[in-house]
Formats: sequence, C-alpha cells, structure tokens
Amino acid sequence: MNTFFTVLKNNYLRTIPRIVPVMIYTGVTLLTILFSIYFTGTQQVRARIIYIPADSSVSIPHSSSALQVTASDTAPSCADLMKRKYDAAIFAGSDGSYQIRTYLNEKSKNMILNLVKHPDADLSSYEKQRGVGVNVLGFMMMFLLMSALSNLFAFSDDREQGQLSRIILAPISFSWYMAAHMVYCITLLLPAYLLLVLLKLLGWNIGFSLLQFAGLILLLALLGISMALLLHTLIIKPDNANMLGNSITVLTCLLAGSFHSITSRYPVLNKATDLLPQKKLLDYAGYLEQNTAAAHSSLLYYVILFSLFLFLISVILLRKQYLDKK
Repeated sequence: MNTFFTVLKNNYLRTIPRIVPVMIYTGVTLLTILFSIYFTGTQQVRARIIYIPADSSVSIPHSSSALQVTASDTAPSCADLMKRKYDAAIFAGSDGSYQIRTYLNEKSKNMILNLVKHPDADLSSYEKQRGVGVNVLGFMMMFLLMSALSNLFAFSDDREQGQLSRIILAPISFSWYMAAHMVYCITLLLPAYLLLVLLKLLGWNIGFSLLQFAGLILLLALLGISMALLLHTLIIKPDNANMLGNSITVLTCLLAGSFHSITSRYPVLNKATDLLPQKKLLDYAGYLEQNTAAAHSSLLYYVILFSLFLFLISVILLRKQYLDKK
C-alpha cells in the first residue's frame, strides 16, 4: 500500500511541469460540456436541406422550427452533404415530384420528405433527437479519452527512460504501482464531474443523475486508460504513442457518433462501427435516457469487457517484457 501512495504522490509532483497541457485538456472538456448543454437547449431544427426547384413556377417551402430550407439553383457538392452542411438536397420537379440526395438512412430520408410535403407533420414516429445527457457524454467523450492518453505520461516516461526495469526489480508491488497510475488518471477527470455537479446544483438540466454520470465517466476513464496502457506498452516513445492514440480516438469517436448520429450507406461500415465501445456506450446512454437501460445491459458489459481485454493484453505484454526477466 505504501507503493500506491508514494507513486500517486510522485505523479502529482511530476504534473507540475506539465500543468499547461493538463489545464488545456481540462479546459476544453469543460467547455464542451457547457456547449453540449447549450446546443441541446437551442436545438430545434430536425433537418437542414437545400431546395433546388426545376423552374420558377415551383414554390419553395418556408423554413419552420423543424426544417431549415435554403433555396438554390445548383446542387450542393457531395462534400457539403458528407460534412452535414446540409442533411439533404431536394430536387423539386414542376409536376410536384421530389428527388432526394442524402447520406442519411432511409428513416431520416422519409422524415425529411414528410417535412417538405407537410411542414406541420407529426414526427413522433421517427427517431428521437438526443437528449441532454447523451449529448454531454458524446461531446466530452473524445476529450476524456484523449486526456487519458496524456495523463499516463508518468508510466510512459518510466518505461522510456528505463526506470520501469528498476521499479520492477525493487521490492515493491507492481500491482500497487499500476493502480496508482490508474487512480491518478481518474482523479484528473474530476473537474469535468465537478462541473456537472455544479450545474446540477444550479438547476441546469444535465440529462442524467450525478450517480449515472459518475458511472459513465468512470467507464470512459477505464476505456481510455486501457487503450493508453496498451499503446504505451507497445510503443516506447510516448509522443508516438500519444499521436497514434489521439488519431485512433478522433476517428473512432467520430464514427461512433459522438457529436451526432452517423449512418453510412455501406452495411459493412455500419457493422464495423457497431463494434466500437464508444458506440455501445452512447447507445446505452440513449436507453438510459429512455429509462430502458436494464433491458440493454449487454451494451454496458461489452464496454467493460472490451476495456478489461485491452488491460489484460497490456499486463501480459508487460510481464513478458519485465516480470519474466526478473
């Protein structure tokens, strides 16, 4: 146990020279939480379309609280549709027919066509928008995972500089050594949770209870730490491991739909995306928001088992590299 407290204290002391990047990650995460709450509170538009009439005789629908219409004589580029500048392009014929071009799924496509034809249509049968809780989790997910990579700097420095070999040979507990690094990483995520506590006390709607958010953030922390530990175990240079980890984090979080739901036209990509633990956690959060999480607990188990799998691989590799040579 002395090993745990000694390593933990040493990690905090080693943070002082790195306080600027730590504060940047923390500040960005706090800002994303505030932005996600504001974004959800002001989010009314269900779809943004560009409307291309065949000629001047075709009437242009008015924008509403659910549909934002931009009239144009030219079709948007594929890049505009992929980047979600517009959710869809509607080509209106003079005979009252419509053709739609979009990268959204069939359900969203039908919803947009319904809104174009009937601006006051009932949308309750279509996919619901994300609530505050899922938006907060999605917006801060990428930054919490990236901060876990950065916060494991003490372990990666020990390994790069050869100190880990001396630590292994010393009469201390390697388990307590690793536990200290994990607790250190988790404690650096406390500012994000404390901001949620403050917002809750001030009467803001944050979507989930404080206990639910504590569990979700802890799961994100474990996932980030496990991924970071594996990368820092496989790659000696911390900068290289962080660069690769950040790239993987950004790509997988975007594909998982951290900022908005993404559905590809390609089934293979959708199947691959469904395997991402971030996607599973967001899906679970969505069911949690609808009070049906108990029936979808397998999503939660998937994230836990995925994190444990990465962690166990890291431990096995470390044992082969150090403990077996002891």
